[in-house]
Amino acid sequence: MMKRLFNNNLTLKIISVLIAFVAWLLVIENMDRESYATFRDISIDMTNVEESISTLGLNSISPDVELANVNVSGVMYAVGNLKKEDISVAPDVSKVTGAGVYELPLVGTIKNAGSEVQISSVVPSRITVRFDTLHSKTLAIESSLNGLKSEVGYLIQDELVNPAQVTVTGPEAEVSRINRCEIRTEVSEKLKETYSKKSAIVLLDKNGTEISSDNITMDVSEATVTIPVLKIRDIPVELQFINVPDHFPLDELNFTLSKEEIPVAGVEASVDKYASILLDHIDFKQMGIGSSYAFPVQLQMGFRNIENIQSVQVTLDGEGLSSRRMDLENVHVINVPLGYKAEPLAESLTGVELIGDSALLESLTAGDIVCEVDMKSSSEIAEGQILMPVKIYDPMGRLVWAKGSYEVVVAISVD
Repeated sequence: MMKRLFNNNLTLKIISVLIAFVAWLLVIENMDRESYATFRDISIDMTNVEESISTLGLNSISPDVELANVNVSGVMYAVGNLKKEDISVAPDVSKVTGAGVYELPLVGTIKNAGSEVQISSVVPSRITVRFDTLHSKTLAIESSLNGLKSEVGYLIQDELVNPAQVTVTGPEAEVSRINRCEIRTEVSEKLKETYSKKSAIVLLDKNGTEISSDNITMDVSEATVTIPVLKIRDIPVELQFINVPDHFPLDELNFTLSKEEIPVAGVEASVDKYASILLDHIDFKQMGIGSSYAFPVQLQMGFRNIENIQSVQVTLDGEGLSSRRMDLENVHVINVPLGYKAEPLAESLTGVELIGDSALLESLTAGDIVCEVDMKSSSEIAEGQILMPVKIYDPMGRLVWAKGSYEVVVAISVD
């Protein structure tokens, strides 16, 4: 009979409805029951604390606890739907009136909560917070180098620190203890190129003792020390000349230099390409036996004169040289423009001082020397008489030159 009963569809439907009704009654009963839960490691919110105490000119320093556990109770469904993010914990600062150490109660709050769930307790229930006036100080970052050496032939320059300064902030009593700061660098190898290293900034008191405090903050915690290293090379000094006679054998002149080479430091790739240090020009028109010059030393940009040699004394060696005054003939004009003719009004130069090889000057005749006016040197060509310079030289390219400047008047006319 029971088998027939369960095989009856109507009976089965009635039994299912009864079971569902009983289950619903059980759920309704349990939903109204009180439930409990614990939410762990909730960050203690100090935002409102800072806003509240800022009106007193204070800042919070180092709370001893940063996380709290919160116990809640309420109807089952409300507790079950609650999330950790729905709960906030903050200290009550209503009793803070000035700088000092306070034991503050922790207050838990459920965001957007009704009366169906409440906070039972916060663990810990109180935290210790120090309130103080913050003070800032800006310090130059010094560098402390140990083991610094260079390879032979290289120059270590003053180190650079970047950033150059740091701003420290903290309780006034602690910040006032800071006297200076530095980064410490241990260099283990001999340097032959620029060296850089980043290191932590260390705070020191007036006795050089390191200061360590969780209450002090720095706007930067590290700095980089850069040690520029330059290569040293002896750079030859080079003479320059102006108004050199045509065909003149410069290599037959002998000069005595107070410094023929100057030690120069620079970046290795650049100093290796530095060919010579050019001195100011020697003017042949003013150069006589024993002429002496003090030329300033000027280096190219980016190089360092490590011996600080400010000038080079240059003296013409007069051994084997002599001077002689002669009257020179056959002054002529060259490079006359097409359509013009030009004639010097004086066909000779008198009292020209010639300097050169002693043996050569003894046998020299006026016809051995060329005196010419080059019309290319004139900026304008016009009819009339123009005073123009005369070039004097030995066409054979021997060791002789004229000291001084010489001019003649040239008559120009249309051809």
